[in-house]
Amino acid sequence: MTKVAIQGEAGAFSHEAAHKLLGPDIQLVPCRTFSEAFEAVSSGEADRAVIPVENALAGPVVESLDLLWSSSLTVRGETRVRIRLCVSAPPGVALEDVRSVASHPVALKQCRNLFEQNPQMEPVVVYDTAGSVRDMIAGSVAYDAAISSRLAAELYGAHLLQTDVEDDHRNYTRFFELATSGVVPDSRGVCGAVAVGIPNEPGALHTLLGVFSSYGVDMSQIVARPIRGEPWKYRFYMEIVAPEVEVLQECLEALDQASDEMRMFGTYAPYEEPDSGEG
Repeated sequence: MTKVAIQGEAGAFSHEAAHKLLGPDIQLVPCRTFSEAFEAVSSGEADRAVIPVENALAGPVVESLDLLWSSSLTVRGETRVRIRLCVSAPPGVALEDVRSVASHPVALKQCRNLFEQNPQMEPVVVYDTAGSVRDMIAGSVAYDAAISSRLAAELYGAHLLQTDVEDDHRNYTRFFELATSGVVPDSRGVCGAVAVGIPNEPGALHTLLGVFSSYGVDMSQIVARPIRGEPWKYRFYMEIVAPEVEVLQECLEALDQASDEMRMFGTYAPYEEPDSGEG
């Protein structure tokens, strides 16, 4: 059984992503931080890590990108999860009885309409969405309800009071599957995650981007991250899509020549929406 490290508890959205990437027959290794999840794989405690890298509303998860650079792990796959938030409570508690609702601060911010429509509800900040449900059902906390995924409510035996309470139903998060070794995808098209540093001179970024155009490679994401210890210098994290592995390799060789430093994090198959329409 594959051991999978995630940030958060069972029932977190990373848990859903792990099921989509690796199937239901997995053993979770819950971690309190992203760094602990990376270390779990590096140390052999887990076989894989499933880590969020971008949210459709909040943008890139920069901590994950920085950890990719500082670790030796490799990207093996990508999936996307629709962020559907639910209010749950212990059995017997009705929605009108709820006075305090706990969740991760990001989840609370994504449910502003819920609190505006129910001014009697007070948000309570905790470190993990799924953990808020677990602790509520265990009776170890004082709040009345929690906001989490439906999976978390079902896992811990909470009663669903209201579903789809997120303000924007087009909210998705992308996740990477990480391991100590990579794969070459057998698919039409290939994605790559790469980071480069460029000289601080006029036209350097223009030259770098021109490499992708000359090889017919699409750049789907670019994020500038400061280089620690070198004020005002930046490293560019990119995700690229090539028509085939050979083209990607040739593009990367040219990219290496145009940059001060380059690191490839891995290759993976392009994401495809399931037939059900769920992302």
